[in-house]
Amino acid sequence: SARKRMANRWTASVSYSYNDTPQHYDSANAYEDPTNIENLDGGQYAPESTSSGIGNVFVNAKWIFRASGVYQTPLWDINVAGFYNARSGYPFIQSIQTPSRANGAGITSVYLDVLGDNRLPTYQGVDFRIDKSFTLYNRVKVVPAMDIFNLFNGNTELSIRGTQNASNANTISSILAPRVIRFGVRVTF
Repeated sequence: SARKRMANRWTASVSYSYNDTPQHYDSANAYEDPTNIENLDGGQYAPESTSSGIGNVFVNAKWIFRASGVYQTPLWDINVAGFYNARSGYPFIQSIQTPSRANGAGITSVYLDVLGDNRLPTYQGVDFRIDKSFTLYNRVKVVPAMDIFNLFNGNTELSIRGTQNASNANTISSILAPRVIRFGVRVTF
């Protein structure tokens, strides 16, 4: 990562991260259900996230790149800021759901690939902000602002249904939210 502090009317921050999180199952004591061991052993650690209410999102980015910056214009001291965020796509897990297994073992999903070998498309997003600070009555500061999220209105697939023997196999279940423009005012005193 690198950062330039505010000087000469601009500041910037850039970071890059590469991640490799293989998981290993060296003995039968390392797992309870051996169903997917051949596709989990050596595959990426990618826990399934369900916090947003959307299933089959396996959180694991191989790389992440971020850049942000602010420039303060000489005319009227208007702040113009941008944020670029990119990361590799999360793993796309294709599986087959089994019928109910014997001895009360229930159903399970059998992975078709090593976890992390297939991935969703690369995510890229650009956000933009413009604001201006005003001081009133020596102590009250007012900052009107406009933010634009997903500036270029990208529509990257964030999750796809991976159960191959289901009627909704390979359908997109979530995409990047559309462009949003927000106007606001912050008042401090």
